[in-house]
Amino acid sequence: MLSVSDLDHSSGEVVNVHGSGNLALSAADYDRVFAILDYCSAARTLDQLKNLLMVALHDHYRCPNTTFLVGPTFTSAFADPNPVTTGRITPILDEYQARWYLDDVFATAQSRATLMSSPAITHTQLFDVPSESATYLSDFLYRKRLHSAAVMHLQLAHGVHGLVGIFDSEGKDLSATDVAGLGIVGRQLSLLCQTLPGQSSPSWQEKLTRRQRDLAELLADGHTNDEIAVILSLSPDTVKKYVSRILAVLHVRNRAEFVKLVYQHKLADQQA
Repeated sequence: MLSVSDLDHSSGEVVNVHGSGNLALSAADYDRVFAILDYCSAARTLDQLKNLLMVALHDHYRCPNTTFLVGPTFTSAFADPNPVTTGRITPILDEYQARWYLDDVFATAQSRATLMSSPAITHTQLFDVPSESATYLSDFLYRKRLHSAAVMHLQLAHGVHGLVGIFDSEGKDLSATDVAGLGIVGRQLSLLCQTLPGQSSPSWQEKLTRRQRDLAELLADGHTNDEIAVILSLSPDTVKKYVSRILAVLHVRNRAEFVKLVYQHKLADQQA
């Protein structure tokens, strides 16, 4: 968990946050971070963690509208058929799943690249979003009187992804320090999630190295070689070599067969 050395208890002054540039958090900001981590540490299963985190976000960050999505790949998490939701999200979930999940502003390549370095972001940090995502914001979120959106990315056991959505309906957007604090929460909860029992392993991932899994998930989510290169900071030629090696290791002939393999495992896991 977070080291107490990250907070200067004696002075009470703001301190630099590792990995968040020049932004600084106050002692009160850290108190909220520690309070959430302490509350969630009681979780003994992933399902318990989901519910504890929803309560903690409401109590300490005044976030009544939240959702917790899980998927074997980043993009598939947005199609989670059984997410945990609170507040105004619950009554609009059916419409989201039927119409909008593919266009979610956080499902974009830009969002994924940003989350690689910062586990919590807001939609205002994303620029030049695709037209479909802009429509998602204007015709869905804003229409439902949700004025802002943030997401916290958690790395669960076996490479599974957790996405915690946080939405504002009162005109009280999360501040920059709020988001930085949630980034710390995301990193530390990812460590906790690695130890929670009962999380199944996507078997296709077991055959790949960690770097291959990172790239394979982007491939499964439909990203082009150029998009993968940007997200992982690789050259397009290197991406091509990775793709060829992944297909060979998994004994599939092309991308279409690979995607079919991934979703067959996903379906089998849901039916288990």
